[in-house]
Amino acid sequence: MKKRYIGMAWPSDGLNDSEYWKLLPKNYELLISRYKVSGSLTPTALKKEANLNHISKSIEKLNLTKLDIIILCDFASSVLIKDYVTKSENYFSNKFNTPCINIVSSTINFINKRKKNISIISPYNKKITSNFINLLPNKNNIKSVVNLSFSSELEIENKYKNFDVLNINKKQSDLLFIGGGVSISHFIKNYEKKYGYKVYSSPLILIKDVLNRLKK
Repeated sequence: MKKRYIGMAWPSDGLNDSEYWKLLPKNYELLISRYKVSGSLTPTALKKEANLNHISKSIEKLNLTKLDIIILCDFASSVLIKDYVTKSENYFSNKFNTPCINIVSSTINFINKRKKNISIISPYNKKITSNFINLLPNKNNIKSVVNLSFSSELEIENKYKNFDVLNINKKQSDLLFIGGGVSISHFIKNYEKKYGYKVYSSPLILIKDVLNRLKK
C-alpha cells in the first residue's frame, strides 16, 4: 500500500498526540511540527499564539516533499480571530502547495451534515465556545452546550482522563467534545453502551475527514 504523509502543526505541549494516531491505517504517517505555546487558555494568550508565520516556521522543518496534506489543530486560537480558519487554510495551502484542513472547519462540517441533535461539550470558557457556535451556519441541531471553563491545556488533559470527573449530566442526545487537545477514545465505548448515544470529538472527526479526502 502507498504511504501517505500527514503534516500536523501542533502546540509544543503534545498532550494528546496518541488521540490523533488511533484511527490512522498502517500506511499513514503523522509528521508533527511543534510550535511553542504557553498552555494557557486565556483569550489574550491564544490570540498571540495564533501567528501564521510562527506556525509556518515549525512546518518548514518537516520533509515537505512527502506531505499529502497539512492539518492545523489549535482549536481555541482559530475561533478567537475573525476569519482565521479560512485564512489559515488558504495561507498554508498556497505557501506549501499542499491541501490544508483546520480542525475547526472539520468540526463545523460535521455538525452541518448531521440531522440528529447533538450536545456540545467544550473545555473552554463561554467566550471561546460562543465564538465557535457563531461560526455555525445552522445551529438548529445543537441541543445544548456545556462550558467546562478550564484554564489550561494541562487541566484538560487531567480532567478528561475519566468521564465521571467531568461531572457532565447525562444528555438526551449524541455528544460532541470540541477542542484540539481533548482525548475521549478511552471512554467512548462505555458511554455509548451505558446510555445508547454516540460520542464524537474534534480530533477524531478531523482524522476521519483527512482519510476521506486522501482516498479521493
